[in-house]
Amino acid sequence: MSQPGVKPIAYRADVDGLRAVAVVAVILFHAELAPFSGGFVGVDIFFVISGYLITRVITGDLERGAFSFRHFYTSRIRRLFPALFAMIAATMAVGLFLLLPRDLASLGRNTAGTTLFLSNVFFWEQAGYFDGDAHYKPLLHTWSLAVEEQFYIVYPLLLVLLRRRLPGHARRVILSLATASFAASVVMMQVDPSAAFYLTPFRMWELLLGALLALRAVPVPQGRWAEVASMSGAVLVGCAITLFSDQTPFPGVAALAPCVGAALIVQAGAGERRPLVNRMLACRPVVFIGLISYSVYLWHWPIFVYVRYYAIEELTTAQSLLVLSICLAVGALSWHFIEQPFRGGARVRLHMPVFRWASIAMAGSIFAGGAIYAAKGLPDRFPKQTQRLSSYALSMNPESDICARVDLQLEAHSPCTIGRADQARLFLWGDSHAGALFGAMEELAKEGQGSVYGATPRCPPLLGVGTDADCIAANQRRLDYVLAHPEIHTVILVARWSLYLRGRLVEGTAETNDNLPHLIDTQGHEYEPFSRDAGRHFRSAFYSLVKRLLVSGKRVVLVYPVPETGYDIPSTLARISSQGGDPASFTIARAIYDKRQSQALALLDQLGRQRGLRRVYPEDALCNRKGCMTSSHGVPLYFDSHHLSIPGSRLLLPQIRSAIE
Repeated sequence: MSQPGVKPIAYRADVDGLRAVAVVAVILFHAELAPFSGGFVGVDIFFVISGYLITRVITGDLERGAFSFRHFYTSRIRRLFPALFAMIAATMAVGLFLLLPRDLASLGRNTAGTTLFLSNVFFWEQAGYFDGDAHYKPLLHTWSLAVEEQFYIVYPLLLVLLRRRLPGHARRVILSLATASFAASVVMMQVDPSAAFYLTPFRMWELLLGALLALRAVPVPQGRWAEVASMSGAVLVGCAITLFSDQTPFPGVAALAPCVGAALIVQAGAGERRPLVNRMLACRPVVFIGLISYSVYLWHWPIFVYVRYYAIEELTTAQSLLVLSICLAVGALSWHFIEQPFRGGARVRLHMPVFRWASIAMAGSIFAGGAIYAAKGLPDRFPKQTQRLSSYALSMNPESDICARVDLQLEAHSPCTIGRADQARLFLWGDSHAGALFGAMEELAKEGQGSVYGATPRCPPLLGVGTDADCIAANQRRLDYVLAHPEIHTVILVARWSLYLRGRLVEGTAETNDNLPHLIDTQGHEYEPFSRDAGRHFRSAFYSLVKRLLVSGKRVVLVYPVPETGYDIPSTLARISSQGGDPASFTIARAIYDKRQSQALALLDQLGRQRGLRRVYPEDALCNRKGCMTSSHGVPLYFDSHHLSIPGSRLLLPQIRSAIE
């Protein structure tokens, strides 16, 4: 979140207006209101503004000989800490009443990360495959604060050193750093998109772009060129906000649109005459939203999280607009009663030095968060039934993480084998949905039908095509293993088929389509997600694998799609129970399953009837004509939104047993 450290040398109302555009875009995106599917770029606009304003402040003070590290960081603390720690305290207080133990424990841990301005690192580490939905993380938005504050630990020192040791070279050095950061972001998007999103080295170029504007490394357009630049910037920002979505690879190259757009608007307004766009941004109502933008940003996300957490069902448009209005009102109150009194120090005088006060606030926040985390989210706040339902989030193969490695799966006497190694006659092959059949396969192992475990998240059973080079190589190794072991008579193929064909289930649910797997082939050619070309290669690679297995004499069991719910089922059922509702009443409409899985069902059906080919239909065990159940006899059938829990997978046992006999 972008805020100036001290009062700018020359106040620019249009920059505050641009800040208003950024914060409104963010909250409209989080409200899931059309057509603001790319509103998340508001954070990138904040970064550009922040780099611009802070550089103006620091360089202005340096030119006057008035710069002081103590004064700089004191002003940052007065500006950021009061509203931030008020938000953290309120978020934890509400969480004590509302959040389930697992979610409260997570909040406690993330409170420490937020307090230390390391939340971007914390959330990057939590961006794992089975991590809880972002809707349940009230402090998730503080990652951007962490990026800025990490940047400001080093940046003032850099400017001081450049002025003293390399006078006249500041622009060149800043431009080099920005270029290197942008290049690293583009490369990291191919390696680890979550790291590119959350970590400072890959976001630093956005702040440095604003810094280059303040250093006048870019000419200030005048006259009609200022109008052209400003209007072009508005078009870039507007297109990013309305045309981008959670399927847009971001940040990387795509981040250029909002960042360059913001830079054009800022620089066009630095001339003698303000262009039309800048004059519109300088309107008093728009400027006011810009002034309260820091508080609005701080408070809006916890409010949305808690409203959705309590409501369970997705909010209607009217409800989202109401919550949005509440966010603006709370932000305005926070700005008036918390930000403003502390900011200048005239109305609120601390009875101790600022740094000591800040240290005490940080220590108290870390202690409270750590205590909640150590107490495992204080489970005794809820009835036993609620605790029991919530505990099914852990109802899975306890070795699923370590057993994702193909070398461990295929080694002799592997600890990943389900049942006795000398009785392993089955091969369980697929992505995490294969791993989620652990409960059923464990029961078969007790009957003497052990299974070699071949499940790796985000790696569907294909031949010559996969989600990355490791996935392709792993599947080839599994095929070689199966063909070399005649005692394995049956191969069970399982995947979240629709993930690779249509993305995640998103309509009317809490899921998002960020960080989706892309298909590549052995030559490294990447296919556009969900395109006809990608579907054709997926189908061909899958059919080739099935054919190879059948020709070799293996029996092949195809497990059809598991109904996907779009809701974290243990958490949802536990919240329904805590509110006095009946968890059994929470079902998913059968029409959602039929629409969602139509392409996957056609893919599997088109293999037709072949000797040695069997099928398992999860919907027969989980659904009727009207809907698909999420619990049975008070037990959750999923451990998240789409992976079957151990009891859920056991409902498929009769079909699997019949298919392999």
